[in-house]
Amino acid sequence: MKLKAKTLLVLWVTTAVFIALIYIVFRPIMLEDSIELDRSSALKNLERINNILIGQMESLNRTNRDWSVWDDTYLFIKHEYPAYPDVNLQGDTFENNILNFMIYLDRNNEVVDQRGYDLEKRINVDLDPNFHSNFLPLFQSSNQIDDTFLISTSYGLTMTSLQSVYKSSGDGPSAGTLIMGRFINQRSITKIGERLSLSLSLNQLDSGVDQAGPIVDNISESELKGSLFLEDHLEEAIYEISYTDEREFYLQKKEDISRLLGYLIIIGMVLTFLVIFFLNRFILTRVEKLSLQLNKIQQSKNLQTRVSLGNGSKDEITALSYSINEMLSSLEDKQNEITKLAYSDQLTLLPNRYLFRKEFERYKKEGQEKMSLLFFDINDFKRVNDLLGHNIGDSLIKEVSGRVLPIIKEQDGLLARYGGDEFVILIINKDMATIRTIIETILHEVDKEYRVGPFKTFATVSIGVSNYPQDGETLEELLQKADIAMYEAKKSGRNQYIYYEDLTSASSYRDLLELENDLNFALQNKEFELYYQPIYSGSEREMVGVEALLRWNHPTNGQISPTRFVPVAEEMGLMPSIGLWILEAAIDQANKWYQKGLIGFVSINISKTQMKDSSFIDKLDQLIKKYPFMPPMIHFEITESDITHYVREVVAFAKELKKRKVKIALDDFGVGTSSLLYLKELPIDVIKIDRNFIKNVPEDHYDSVLLAGILKITKELNLEVIIEGIESPEQIEYITSRSDAKLQGYYFSKPKPAYELEKTLRLE
Repeated sequence: MKLKAKTLLVLWVTTAVFIALIYIVFRPIMLEDSIELDRSSALKNLERINNILIGQMESLNRTNRDWSVWDDTYLFIKHEYPAYPDVNLQGDTFENNILNFMIYLDRNNEVVDQRGYDLEKRINVDLDPNFHSNFLPLFQSSNQIDDTFLISTSYGLTMTSLQSVYKSSGDGPSAGTLIMGRFINQRSITKIGERLSLSLSLNQLDSGVDQAGPIVDNISESELKGSLFLEDHLEEAIYEISYTDEREFYLQKKEDISRLLGYLIIIGMVLTFLVIFFLNRFILTRVEKLSLQLNKIQQSKNLQTRVSLGNGSKDEITALSYSINEMLSSLEDKQNEITKLAYSDQLTLLPNRYLFRKEFERYKKEGQEKMSLLFFDINDFKRVNDLLGHNIGDSLIKEVSGRVLPIIKEQDGLLARYGGDEFVILIINKDMATIRTIIETILHEVDKEYRVGPFKTFATVSIGVSNYPQDGETLEELLQKADIAMYEAKKSGRNQYIYYEDLTSASSYRDLLELENDLNFALQNKEFELYYQPIYSGSEREMVGVEALLRWNHPTNGQISPTRFVPVAEEMGLMPSIGLWILEAAIDQANKWYQKGLIGFVSINISKTQMKDSSFIDKLDQLIKKYPFMPPMIHFEITESDITHYVREVVAFAKELKKRKVKIALDDFGVGTSSLLYLKELPIDVIKIDRNFIKNVPEDHYDSVLLAGILKITKELNLEVIIEGIESPEQIEYITSRSDAKLQGYYFSKPKPAYELEKTLRLE
């Protein structure tokens, strides 16, 4: 593309970007005022609506006050003026005072007379005989009833005024109460809207909705909605008066902004063409000539060639020509300097990872048949950073690299800072003995006292070694395997080194990485399965329940033990989601068996992370509602070892479970150091005695006495007992002769999948 075309394109793009930035940055600012103006206008309208309603309530109260101190009203309520309704309660009375009903109550709040009127049809209406009862709660809820209230009735929301009736002179006690009111319905709200030139609507909301004050919402790009909320005096209903209106200020401002954008585009195009014209005449033509000369120099690759300065006047282009000539003379040196900066670490001035990669590829391309890659980092470097600060950490990195660099230079190797406190070394064509000597020298030199700033400290490194091409032919493979070896070196006690080739295929780090990766997808891929181990009554030898046990059917490694993958899942934060799956799957299966009359209860293990997960309780509530399975038939097993560090959380969690009437079992009872204390602190229903207390019973006298003592304590405390690990009839005989504890163990059955256990259940 020609320079002229590029210049034109740059100017157009620059202008477009400038206009776009103005539009993007200033448009929200310009629209903000209009949004606030629309909101203020809407709030004023809502305030006007509210003021009209308040005015109507005050007017209604004044009217009622005038009638309530009228002697005729007083005599009527006292039953001394029977002609009062025919004389005073005609249609024009309701129309002139804008009333929908009038109710006269005597001092005992009994109805003397109540009348209704339809202002729209201009006819009398018969009110419900119990209509007056809507207002009786006001006499109990308020000491001062002479006021106007909003009351929800069977006819909808009403504006109601209550006034005690007295003689005009004010003498004597009140004869009763006069109630006047208007229905606040769509018709009355529409009339208010007509006064304000607004289209108003009235809707009743759910009583549980919490709304306060007027609210203005933008419901679309062009419309807004204003809402005013009315709550009846007895807080039994909430009504919304709302209207929609055009966002006048906002739309007008948008139109103004669009018009301004159009003007800016036109002005930008005109300015662009003017700038192009003058640039082409005074600059671009000369630059084009200069460009042609540089192209010739590039094609000839002769840096000794210089551009012609021409015979023009001395200006910036002439100065540029001089500068180009000076640049050509030093271009190679500058290029080398730039390359050095691009491939150097700014802190240590060592090669960085990019130069390291480049050098590795160069050696590989040259046909080097033997290379060793050493990957190491500073042990506990994070602690130095956290305790002493990042400046001290940077100083320590420089000191460590300064001690290692001479060792590597002596062997013609390459030391690079890979990132953070990580370093990588490449050593060419050295035998294993030499590599070992280099590594041991590094470990020895690094493991000395450092003085960084005002502090004295020590540092060690852990080194992992991979060899080319045995451990990999790409840098990524070698780095990964050296990193794995370094991790194993750290596990060996720090200040150690390990060759990747010395690692077994069962390396804990590799194994852990694979396990973590597969665990992430196990639930999604439906690899988990629940096995069930029966629990029998000791006396009748009948199956009374099952314990649900998690199993992982790995697609390549077969079934993996929970003791291996559950701690990893805990650390990865996967147990809450796995636990919810176990909960639903176990209750669903137990409910099926319960419907068939096959089992009594299901026992489910809970991990420590689930006890701190609020979604577990929510899920349990859903399942209790979904299934007819009785809550007391659900047992949740809390392992004693999980309680030690989470006593407060476990107590709170257990109390939440008890609210749902499920049962709580303390698993592995007696293994920990505070078993009896937990019986006091927690609302335990069931004790599961650990298999260690039963394996030597009845042969071992000490174990037998200890078990008998535990059974006696639990019986006195009225706790259910389940004894795990039953493996012989002698154990059963010993236990059943002393307790009615339930039994569980391989003597009866190993854990089985649901379909296999169901076959056993049907046979029994």
